[in-house]
Amino acid sequence: MAKKAETYEAMAERLQGIADKLSDGNLPLEEMIKLYEEGAKLAAKCREMLESYKARLDVIEKQNAENEDE
Repeated sequence: MAKKAETYEAMAERLQGIADKLSDGNLPLEEMIKLYEEGAKLAAKCREMLESYKARLDVIEKQNAENEDE
């Protein structure tokens, strides 16, 4: 079964939860490492999504500028 795509907001919320747990410092080392690894993967996915959104916005802005020039 394919995993449902997560929204940026859901991933950012999960990432914040991981950061909160890690900053608490009351976890066993093994769990902290697993959470850190998950957080790093989530951060990379969020970064990719933001870059994709920015590229889309750049295209829209360019199209709008071209339409204004006509």
